[in-house]
Amino acid sequence: MKKYFLTGLVLLMPVALTLLIIFFLFNFFTGPFVPLVSTLIATFETRFDFHLPPSLAIFVSQILALILLCLFIVLLGILTRWLIIKNILEWGHRMISKIPFIKSIYKVSSDIFNALFSSDGKKAFKYPVIIPFAYSPSFSLGFQAGEVAEEIKQKVQEPLVSVFMPTAPHPLSGFLFFTPKKDAHTIKMTNEEAVKFLVSCGMVCPESNIKRQDDDPLR
Repeated sequence: MKKYFLTGLVLLMPVALTLLIIFFLFNFFTGPFVPLVSTLIATFETRFDFHLPPSLAIFVSQILALILLCLFIVLLGILTRWLIIKNILEWGHRMISKIPFIKSIYKVSSDIFNALFSSDGKKAFKYPVIIPFAYSPSFSLGFQAGEVAEEIKQKVQEPLVSVFMPTAPHPLSGFLFFTPKKDAHTIKMTNEEAVKFLVSCGMVCPESNIKRQDDDPLR
């Protein structure tokens, strides 16, 4: 019975976790706009003399809010390509960047999202690496990140690379290391494979590595 229970749990948990995240994001993005859309639906109900059940009305409001939000984001992306709108957005960016306290939050969040969702082909993390941690000869998995600040380069007379090392199984937090370039070893993993490897605490081996093991004639 225990074996069957664990087998069912392994099958159920990924589905449940996926649905939980989807519902959370769905409510998070549509929540602020639901009252406005609900008012519009109520207006249409009064005008055309029909009524939706309360639970169905809320669900329809969320769906319409999500559609309108997506259309607004696309429209905003199109408008930013126009010179006049682009100049207005840059003026707004400069104004926000001068407000105390708010400018710090805005600048950090703007830089992070530009790095994560850049449309010019640049990636926030270049490739996976392993570095000595917490002590040699132990190694830990991380990602080669952005450039090292000039002040840090001047303080340390040795080529350095910046490496972000996520914590497992929660990769949203981690440590930023400036490690000697000679100690950062690249590995044959994609960023996606490395993330899966970290989140699973080493239980999900990268497919490329499995193929290499299967093809190994010495096994």
